[in-house]
Amino acid sequence: MEAVENGLERLVDCVEEYDKAMEKVTARRKLGDGLLGFGNDPKRAPCHMDFYENMGEAVTAALAEGADAEAMVRFLLELAQSKGHYQMAYPMLEAVQGHALVLVPHLEPQRARELAYWYGRQYPRIRRMPVQQKLYMALEKRGRQRE
Repeated sequence: MEAVENGLERLVDCVEEYDKAMEKVTARRKLGDGLLGFGNDPKRAPCHMDFYENMGEAVTAALAEGADAEAMVRFLLELAQSKGHYQMAYPMLEAVQGHALVLVPHLEPQRARELAYWYGRQYPRIRRMPVQQKLYMALEKRGRQRE
């Protein structure tokens, strides 16, 4: 049970660190930053890539500890729909959904079917980024397998 909590705690800690980094980036922002490629464009801040890499490491470490794959997948998929984040953070919150790909084989087929249905309703095909389409297809494939 402790591995399950530690796995989700790692992911939550990464998100909290990212929110703090976004707060600093936003506080340093000046009028016109990023306009026409000049100034310190907050969209190019290194905290975005750091967050993406840290989430990947956290998922891998939590999986190695035996954390609950379903709980982590649900967290990653629902993260982009959660409120209270900076507007410029949402593309990265969607991008980290790709880290759920390594968790899909550890899901029970029934759970994968349920997640694929939910995910398909949240992200219609026309709105999905390539990594989201890849994740959706992996969930559907796992859902079709026998238990």
